[in-house]
Amino acid sequence: MLNLHDYEAAARGLLSPDVFAYVAGGSDDEITLRDARSSFERWRLLPRVMRGLREVSTGPSVLGHEVAMPVLVAPTGAQCVCHGDGELATARAARAAGTVFTLSTPSTVAMGEVAKEAGPWWFQLYLFRDRGVTRELVARAKAAGASALVVTVDFPVSGRRDVVRAWVSC
Repeated sequence: MLNLHDYEAAARGLLSPDVFAYVAGGSDDEITLRDARSSFERWRLLPRVMRGLREVSTGPSVLGHEVAMPVLVAPTGAQCVCHGDGELATARAARAAGTVFTLSTPSTVAMGEVAKEAGPWWFQLYLFRDRGVTRELVARAKAAGASALVVTVDFPVSGRRDVVRAWVSC
């Protein structure tokens, strides 16, 4: 596979139609999804040649973590619908690739289990109306070894999906 389009085509062949629609789609009329894709298509990498560089590296430092590439793994919940190992498989892949994994609040795998498989990892945190729930999640993430919080501020508003959700429980 050479690019993200190849991976998307492979996923379409492996996943059920409902699961693929959920993973590849967006909420409501998918306006934001289309705009994001269009924006990324306008990005270009500009090589800096003949600038006196002696060494080239794609590995920046992000919040104190040296990573092998400027790509981190974003939080995605309910990964068990795509693979039986769920977030464990993604955490292993991020570790093998030398980058940071971000565990989603609605993970299908316990934090402690993910921590055993991941390299450096962060925890995506929803801010709940019940601050006790939020404090408990932060304490659990800290105890399990998360090195940063990725705060999500759109909860409890969720986008409407046209996808049947019968498969959500893994």
